[in-house]
Amino acid sequence: MKKVFIIFSISFSIFIFSQEKKNDSLGKILEKEIQEVEIKANKKLVERKIDRVVFNVENSISGIGGNALEILKITPSIRIQSENILLTGKNSVKVMINDRLTQLSGEDLMNYLKNIPAETIKKIEVITNPPAKYDAEGSSGLINIQLKTSKQNAWSVGLHSTYQQANYTSLTEGVGFSYQKNKLSILADLSYRYGKELYTNDINYYYPLEHWKNYMFNKKHINSVGSTLNFQYELSKRSVLGFQYSGTFSDNSTDEFNFNKSYNGINSLSKDYETNGRSFARPQNLSFNTNYTYKIDSLGKKISVDLDYFDTQSPKNNQFNSVMKDIGDASVEKVHAINISNQNVKNYSLKTDFDLPYRFAHLSFGAKVVTTNTRNSVDANLYNIVDYIPISSQSDNFNYTENIQSLYFSINKTFNKKWEAKIGLRGEYTQTISNSISNNQMNKNKYFKLFPTMYLSYKANENNMMFASFGRRIRRPSFWELNPARWYQNPNSYAEGNPFLQPSFIYNIELNYAYKTLLNLNLYYSNATNNFGQLTFHDTQNEQQTFKRLNFAHEKFIGGTLSVNHKPLTWWNFSTEIGWGYYESNPYIDILANNYSGWYGYSNMANNFILNTNKTFLATIYYEYNFPSTGMNSFTAHSSLNIGLKYLLLDKKITLALNFNDILKTNYGTSANETSGIRQNFTQYYDTRFIRFALNYNFGNNNININKRTTGNQEEKNRNN
Repeated sequence: MKKVFIIFSISFSIFIFSQEKKNDSLGKILEKEIQEVEIKANKKLVERKIDRVVFNVENSISGIGGNALEILKITPSIRIQSENILLTGKNSVKVMINDRLTQLSGEDLMNYLKNIPAETIKKIEVITNPPAKYDAEGSSGLINIQLKTSKQNAWSVGLHSTYQQANYTSLTEGVGFSYQKNKLSILADLSYRYGKELYTNDINYYYPLEHWKNYMFNKKHINSVGSTLNFQYELSKRSVLGFQYSGTFSDNSTDEFNFNKSYNGINSLSKDYETNGRSFARPQNLSFNTNYTYKIDSLGKKISVDLDYFDTQSPKNNQFNSVMKDIGDASVEKVHAINISNQNVKNYSLKTDFDLPYRFAHLSFGAKVVTTNTRNSVDANLYNIVDYIPISSQSDNFNYTENIQSLYFSINKTFNKKWEAKIGLRGEYTQTISNSISNNQMNKNKYFKLFPTMYLSYKANENNMMFASFGRRIRRPSFWELNPARWYQNPNSYAEGNPFLQPSFIYNIELNYAYKTLLNLNLYYSNATNNFGQLTFHDTQNEQQTFKRLNFAHEKFIGGTLSVNHKPLTWWNFSTEIGWGYYESNPYIDILANNYSGWYGYSNMANNFILNTNKTFLATIYYEYNFPSTGMNSFTAHSSLNIGLKYLLLDKKITLALNFNDILKTNYGTSANETSGIRQNFTQYYDTRFIRFALNYNFGNNNININKRTTGNQEEKNRNN
C-alpha cells in the first residue's frame, strides 16, 4: 500500500444512508460480485477482482479517526501529489462514492474527501482500466469509495475548524447537517475557506546570444464558499428518487510579480524587465442532478436514470505594469496591460443504465446523451504608459458546441472456480462546432469511435492470483484549450489555445500478480496516438515566448509497480511501493527532435502506529522519493517527509490532528526541455511545507451515511478544469 497520512480536516460533513439491510436469500444468487458484498469476518485486507483491486478499509488500523483522503494515500497504486490524485501509469483519476461519480475536481475534491470520516468507509475499489459502463474520456482510471450501511431515523451535525501555516496562513471553517427519517434522507453542508497561498517559478531561457532569467512570485488571496445539498426519497420498496446540488463561489485575487533579466554572451546584464500587477478571479460552479432507480427483483436487477445540468462562470481581470530597461542604449519602455476574460460552460446530460445479473452471466448495458455549450470572451490590450497609445489589441468571442451520444454493453462470466472473463464495448458518436468571431473561423468535426474492454482472471489457489486486461480510451481537449485568444503574462509572453486540437486515443494493457495480501506486482503498457499538450515557441528577433496547445506526438509507456504490505504487530502497519517506467515519444512537428526516450520512477514507505490500547492516539511517518526522469521533459529528483499525530476524545466525537508536511522542504524539482534548439528549465514551488492543526466535533448519531449520486456529466466538468 502506500502513501502519506497527511493530517487534515477541512470541510466536514456527515452522511446518511437510507438503505435498509435486506434479508434476501443470498444463497440463491449466483452472481459473484453480489455475493462479495456480504461482510465476512475473515475478509482480506486487499482483494483482487477481475477489473479492480479492493482495499477493505474496515480491516485496516488506518480506518480509525481519519478521513477519505488519508485512506487514499495508503491505498495500493494511488499517489497524492500537489492536490492531484494519481494512479500508477495514469495522468489523473476520477472519484466515485458508492458507484456514483462525484461532481468535484481539484481542490474542491480534496476538501470533500477530507469530510468523509474513515470509520464510515467499508472499502475502496481501484479501477485502473475502466469497463465499458464508464465514459471513454480520459486516460485515467477510477476510484470507488464504498461507504458502510447504517441506522435509519437519525440526525447528525459536524463542526470543523482547520488552521494551516505555510509561508502564509489559511483557515477553513464549516458545518454539516444530515437527517434521515423513514423514507427521507437529507444532507446539507456549508464551508468557508480563506487565507493566502504562495507560488514561485524560476525560469531560464538559453538563447544563442543571450541568457534570460525569469523569476515569478505570486501571492494568492483565497475567499471561497462551498455548499452541497442531497435529497433522497424512497418512493416504494423498489424505487428511489434523488436530487443533488453542489456549488462553489469564490472571490480571489493574486498579487503577481515577474522579474526578467537578460545577459549577453559575456554574462553582462543587457536588459532588465520588471512586471507587477494584480489579477481578480470570481469563478462559480453550479451542478444539479436528478436520479431515479428501480429495482426489478430481489436478485440485483435494476434500472437507473440520471438527468444532469452543470453551469460554470470564470470571469477574470488581470492588469499589470511593466518597465523594460535596455542597459546598452539606456532606453526605458513602460507598458500597461489589461486582460479581461470570461468563460461560461453549460452542460446537459441524460443517461440510463440496466444492470441484469442472471445465472448464466451478468449483463449490463445503457445509453447516454450529452450537450455542452461553451462561450468565451477575451479582451487583451497593451498600452504605452507615457502616451497611452495602444501597442497591441485583441478582442475575441469564441463559441464551442459539443454533442456526444453513446451506447455500451458488457457481459461477465465465471467458467469455474479458477477462471473468470469480462468483455465490453462502448460506442461514442461526437459532433463539435467551434467558432472564433474575430478570426472569422469556424470548424466542424464528427467522428464515431468504438472502445472495447476485456478482462481475464485466473485463481491458481487461495494465495496466488493472476489478471490481464485491455482497454481503449479517448482524451478530448479541455474546453479552454480550444480558445484561440491570447492571454498575456507579461509584454513578452502570452498563451493561446487551438481550435484545431484533435482528441488523442489510448490503448492500455495490464498484467497483475498477487500473493496473499503481502505482495502485488503490476505491469502496464500504454500507447497514445496524436497526443497533445503545451509547447513553447520562441521569437528571438522580437524577444517573445508563445505557449501554444498542439497535437505533437505519438507516445508509449511501459512500466510496473511492486507493493508490499505487512503488519508486524497489531499496532504497527508497514507498507512500501516502488514504481518504474520507460517512456518513448515520437514528435511530428519541426520544433522538436524526432525521438525522445527516458526512464522515470518513485518509491515510498509508510508506517502507521496505534500508540495506546484505546486506539485513540495515532501516528504516521511517510516518506516518498521521486527519481530523476529523462525524456522530452526531464525532471530532477524530489522527495517529501511527512509526520502526523492524531488524538480522539469523548468517544471519538472530537478529533485533534497535527500534521507536519514536507518537513525538509524537498518537494520541488526542476523540469527542463528544448524547443527549436533553445533550452529552457522551470523550478516551481507550491509552498508544500506547512504545519496544519485541525479540530473536528461531531454530535448526534454519527454512525450514518448517505448515498451520493453519480452525475452523468462528470467527464465534461473535469475537462472544464
